[in-house]
Amino acid sequence: MQHNGEIEVAWDMSVPDADIYLVGYGNRLPNDFTLEMLAILKNCTRVFGVPPLRAPGFGIPEMENLMVHYGPDKKRRITYSEWLDRILDAAQADAPVAFATYGSAMVGTWVAHRILEEAPRRGLKVHVSNAVSFLDGMFADLNLEPFYGFSMWEATSFVTLGITPDTRAHLVLPQAPMFQVHEGLDPQTHTLRHSTTVTELRDHLLKFYPPGHEVTYIQAASGTGTHNDEPVIERMRLAELDHGGRSQGATLLVPGLSRPRALDFESATAVPEQAAG
Repeated sequence: MQHNGEIEVAWDMSVPDADIYLVGYGNRLPNDFTLEMLAILKNCTRVFGVPPLRAPGFGIPEMENLMVHYGPDKKRRITYSEWLDRILDAAQADAPVAFATYGSAMVGTWVAHRILEEAPRRGLKVHVSNAVSFLDGMFADLNLEPFYGFSMWEATSFVTLGITPDTRAHLVLPQAPMFQVHEGLDPQTHTLRHSTTVTELRDHLLKFYPPGHEVTYIQAASGTGTHNDEPVIERMRLAELDHGGRSQGATLLVPGLSRPRALDFESATAVPEQAAG
């Protein structure tokens, strides 16, 4: 209800019925927890966490750890397929269940999108609970406005697909420290060799940006007291990008080359706030 420009919010929160819930913790724990997330997790028979949280003070039940499916020489896609099957099978056997992860379940989470595709084929209903993603923290910590030029690619895909970036826009490359490009079969072991450095990523970027262009690694603050309570920000010249930063969870920002000095809001086309999201 809206009255005199104010939006009246009544205390009548309800959670839609579903067989599978996709929820995110946010980044700053527990500050980013939402009321809906807590209500969902308390109501589920099984909760699969990546990583699992232990938060009995919030009434969150014990979670099952999907991280155990990872392996040092195992392809991520195989691991994610195992997660998918485990969650769908559990939902068919004993719904409702939840898949819970850091940030937003809809940002950078292949499994969540596959659940949305596969669940209806099994007669299962899915509900996505909105959450704070790593992007929200990055916009604030680096004072970025995405409306005026913003592009994002998962780092390995950016290189393997040979993407040509729009250098006028900010380029964001999540999972840059986990960069991995397959290079072919090892003649002795007959297994796939792959790069575990970001050298290939740096060399691809140098095709479009000058060596002295400053880039930034940023790891969002967690706020848990056991991890970083402040964002970890590392700045370096692009030519020096030969390591994955201090955290595997970091994101690489490559600023645009021809950004305007200031945004001219007076000449910009007016967009209603509701339409702007």
